[in-house]
Amino acid sequence: MDGLTVTREILKQLIEKAQSEGASRITRIEIEVGELSGLDTKEIQTHFENLSQDTLAQGAKLSIIPIPLKVRCLSCSTEYNAGGFKMTCSHCGSISSELISGNELRVKEMEVG
Repeated sequence: MDGLTVTREILKQLIEKAQSEGASRITRIEIEVGELSGLDTKEIQTHFENLSQDTLAQGAKLSIIPIPLKVRCLSCSTEYNAGGFKMTCSHCGSISSELISGNELRVKEMEVG
């Protein structure tokens, strides 16, 4: 999915949740975005500012927490960050690995008023 679609869906779900709880506004949202998610955090921020106009989330602070690409070596079980597509194990040099984190997209927290 693209940044606009993702941001629109997150905002829609959070507004529905806030309304169901009787909140008059959303003051803060914190999301986590994995390095491999393919999403541009600046783009999400811009879309959020535009899409939140005239909604419960207008003026809310959006915090985006990046989640680094982390893998586990299948040869020696060492866990390491694989940023910049560094996929060689720092312990044994193997290129065999499995993804632990880095492709997530999740809402971590929402504050309402």
